[in-house]
Parts: sequence; structure tokens; C-alpha cells
Amino acid sequence: MAREQRRLAAIVAVDVVGYSRLMGRDESGTLAALKALRSEFVDPKIAEHGGRLVKTTGDGLLVEFASVVDAMNCTMELQGAMAERNDAEPEDRRLVFRIGVNEGDIIIDSDDIFGDGVNVAARLQEVAPPGGVCLSSRVYDHVRDRLSSPLEDGGERTLKNIARPVQVYLWTPRPAVSASPAQTVKTTTKPRASQGRIVWTFAAVASVALGVAGWWWFSSIAGRSEAPPAAQAATAGNVPSASSRPAIAVLPFVNLSGDPSQDYFSDGLTEDVIAALGRFGSLTVMARNAVFPFKGKNVKPSEIGRELGVRYIVEGSVRRAGDRVRVNVQLTDAVAGKLLWSQQYDDELKDVFAVQDSVTRQLAGALAVSLTRVEERRALSKPTDSLDAYDLVLRGRERLQTSTRQANRAAREFFDRAAVLDPTYADAYAWNGRAYLELADYGWTEDINAAVDHALELGRKAVTLDPESVLGHRVIGLVHLARGQYEQASAEIDRALALNPSDSVGLQAHAEVLLWLGRIEEAIQVSEAALRFDPLPRITTLFNLGMAYYEAWRHADAVRVLERAIARVPENAAVHALLAATFAQLDRPQDAAREREALKRVSPFFDAAAFGSRFQNPTHRAYLTEGLAKAGLI
Repeated sequence: MAREQRRLAAIVAVDVVGYSRLMGRDESGTLAALKALRSEFVDPKIAEHGGRLVKTTGDGLLVEFASVVDAMNCTMELQGAMAERNDAEPEDRRLVFRIGVNEGDIIIDSDDIFGDGVNVAARLQEVAPPGGVCLSSRVYDHVRDRLSSPLEDGGERTLKNIARPVQVYLWTPRPAVSASPAQTVKTTTKPRASQGRIVWTFAAVASVALGVAGWWWFSSIAGRSEAPPAAQAATAGNVPSASSRPAIAVLPFVNLSGDPSQDYFSDGLTEDVIAALGRFGSLTVMARNAVFPFKGKNVKPSEIGRELGVRYIVEGSVRRAGDRVRVNVQLTDAVAGKLLWSQQYDDELKDVFAVQDSVTRQLAGALAVSLTRVEERRALSKPTDSLDAYDLVLRGRERLQTSTRQANRAAREFFDRAAVLDPTYADAYAWNGRAYLELADYGWTEDINAAVDHALELGRKAVTLDPESVLGHRVIGLVHLARGQYEQASAEIDRALALNPSDSVGLQAHAEVLLWLGRIEEAIQVSEAALRFDPLPRITTLFNLGMAYYEAWRHADAVRVLERAIARVPENAAVHALLAATFAQLDRPQDAAREREALKRVSPFFDAAAFGSRFQNPTHRAYLTEGLAKAGLI
């Protein structure tokens, strides 16, 4: 066996901020501008400093340097020049880079490079400020005495799928370049939002948002669109139009405890607030994927409002010490640039659930909002009596973010322990059902059917304990969906959406049901609504939307979303197959052949003949088969 080739290198990861939205606004113009920028400026700059372009990733670059100093000089000159170029560009056409720099041991495979050093560079890029650079402490140690510009200490960051926290440093050529309103920051994933049990601080913020809704009505703003034009597509069924409701974003609460291991608690607060607010049909609430990229970033509320297309911003901080917790919350009108309201809560953790309802009503009264009994009942929690059980659920949710067999096992153990502490705690069962679905999805069990059966049992237990458990209904719906039981799946997912109209995962599941039932236009409308709440959806969501566009003969739209999916997951066989069929229908044989060859590399035994078997309507199966045949896959 040949000896593995390794070497120490400086690795630079470059990404275009908001690439997908730029492409959605002007696909041809964005591609042309990026191509010209690379050939005229970026690639020559890399070569000038001795860098080697390893590969491109659709909206990004991976570059290797032999010298850390050369890597930093290149990135700083690049970002400085880009800032000057963007000054002359209209705001909605600016190409803004985000760059991560790391030094580490790499594995060389042909012209490609791999290894933990590469992975860390990619994750550093995700937390870099738009227009700036994020570097690891290893890079900082080499360059700190060689730079004329100051570096900002970014503290220790927990990076996705990186075992240990990384000390980071930040650099921008001047105050961080603002991405255009159409640009969004990439997600670094943290715990998923719980759909039910919330502590009193969550309910407090929920009432703040209701206050926003009331103020919105009382200020005669009714009818004003809160969403950008691209988000104003009509939606189907019980999916309300985002443009008819005030839009709000809850930014990640800041952990002031001085202990990074307590991030799960502040993140859990944030996500349960989002879930609580989503239960109010009068609001458009941004999903956690839209807001968590702003974690740890000093971005003005007005800039966040423009990027997310919202008017109202909720910010907060959490300090947990011993048996006490202090929470600060404030509400800002991002458009007017005004602080509307702020409040501090300081209480014993053991009393946190007891005061929940009273705090909510006090805040609602202060903001002159009359809560209907139905909405109030939905927004307020039916809390567990055990704070320890709640803490275990938060820890389990955090483990699920890692998406590994070991993390999944640990999460299920946390949820089991929570259910033992409080057998009536619906969230413990609902999240455990979610974990068992992941166990089956990833094939981490020898008996997939048994895992799915147990997920269904847990989902039903959750909704028995709490008929308004959004996650419980969603778990049941996803089980039916996996089994091809579309009518049953639709009923359960509809129940979840009735409880939380802003539930982006529920909307995505609803769109998938509509797709396979053959209700193509409705599937498109619901998928587009889901993207409004969650600009960084799962790959499955992009595939389903691409399939719906294909069946609607909207082939250019299908290519747009499918290429976005491939840029994120280059080895997805289903996306390559659908892209090949789409290019064939567009009479682009060379592109179809490229995707066909990519599919063969990724999945040599891909069964194209069975690809559309989930369609209930033979007409839709036939049209997909036609495209696959034209692409040479059948």
C-alpha cells in the first residue's frame, strides 16, 4: 500500500456571502460578475502570493499556501481591494467575501487536500465577518508581530463537527463591510428549536412579539409588506402569506455565564422563544437557521433587518449562576432604529416555571395587547415540574446537531433520562422520536423498521400528553411520509402547522407530501414559503423544490435550486440524476452528460428506472422517465 502523503500548509477557505440570493435575483449577471472578478483579480492575487487553487465549490474557493504569512497577506490584500471595489457598486450587486485561514496537517490525494486542518479552515470561514477574515490561533501566532492592522480577539468558538473549541481572531479592512440586503450569513448549527415546553423568559419574549403585532396594528402600518419581494409568493392551504404579517427575528441570546459549556442553555432559550412566537398566526417568525449565523457577531439591528427582511428584532442575554438565572431582553424597531422596550428578569431557577404565565400577562398588558384565550394557551408552556428534565432535553437537542451515531445515542439517553424524571413531559418523548427517526434515516441500526415504529410510538405518546406538541405531530407525520402514507402524513403535518404557522420544517414536510401526491403548484408555493422562514434548508427541501419545478416545466428554476444543492452536497446522487434530466429537457446535452458522469461516480448502481416511483400520478412519473431517458440514464 502506498504511503499516505501529508504536509503542513496554510489553508484558506473563501465564500461569497449570500450567493444563493444573489443568484436568485440575477443568475446570469452574478455568474458573469464572479467569473470576471476571479479571472481579472482573485486568481492573479492568489498566484502572486504563491497560493495554489485547490478547488472551487460553486460559491467558494479552497486555496493552499506553503507560508502562513503569504496566506494572510493575500487574504488581507484581497479583502481590502474588494472593499474599495464594492464602494463603487450598487448595494444589491456587491460581491462580498468571507474568508477563513488555518494552519494544519493536510492529506494530499491527487490535486485535492483533506484533513482536520482543511475542515477547521472551512468552519472559520463560516464565522468570519462579511468582508473580513477569521483566523485560528495557530495562524495568529505566526503573523501577530508582522501586521500593521490590529486583529480582534474573537474568543473561543465551538465550530460545527470540530471536537475542541478554537481560539479565533478577526480582521476587517475597516468597519465590517455590509452585505447587501439580499445576502445572508451562513449557518453554524446549534440546538434545534423545541416546539413545546418553554420557561417564563420565553413566554415573556413571546408577549413582546405580540406587543409588536399590537403596535403594528395601532400604528396604522397594516398592509405594509414586511418581506422582500422574492418572499411574497402566494402560499397554499393553511400557509399564511408572509407579506401580510409583521416579521420578527429573535437573535441568539448571549451566554454571559463565562462558561462556554453553558451555550446550550442560552441557545435553548433562543430556540424555544422562536418556537413560541411561531405559534402566533399574526406573526412571521424567522427560523433558527436564519438567525444563528449572527451569533457572536456585532451587527447593527438595521443591517440584520435588511438582510432578513424583518422589522422587529429581539435580543437578549442569559447569566446562569448557581440556582439563579438573570435574563435581559430588548425589542428594537430595526427600520426606525428605535429601542422599543427592554426588561431584566432575575429569579431562582426553581421558580422559573411558576412565574411564567404571570410574566407573560404583565408584558402583554404593558404593550397594550389583548391576547385571545386560544393564542395565549398556545404560546404559554405547560412546563415540566423538573428543571433537571428540561435541562436534559436541552442537552439532548444539542447532541442531535452533530448528526453522528455516537451523538444520536447520547441524545436518546438524555431524552430517556428526562422521561424518567418526568413521565408526563411531552417534549422528552417528541425529541426522542425525532432522534429515532434520525437513527433510521442514517442507517445507524440493523432494524430500521423497529426504529421507525418506536419513533411513531414516541410521537403518539407526546401528543397524548400534549395535544398541541408541534414536534410530536411532526414526528408522526414524518413517519407516515417515510412509509408513503401521504394522506395520514398530510393530516399530522397540517396539525403541526395549525399550531405553528412559521414551522419551516413542517412546511418543508408539507411540501414533500404535496409533491408526491402530484399537487405540484401547491408544493412549489409551500416550498417557497418555507424558504422565506429558513434560507438554509435541508438538501432534501431543495431537491423536492427542484423536482416540483421540473414537473411544472420550470426547468431554469429547477437548475437554479438543484445547483444550489450540489454546491452544498456535491455527492448527492438524486440531485445529479434530476439535474441530468432537467438539462436534457432544456436541450443542453453537454451539461446532461456531465451530470450523468457525476452520478456514475457517486452512485454506480443508481436505479434510474425506480427514481420517480413515489409519484402517485402516472403522468408525473412518465415525464421524469422521459427526461432521464433523454439524459441517457435509462
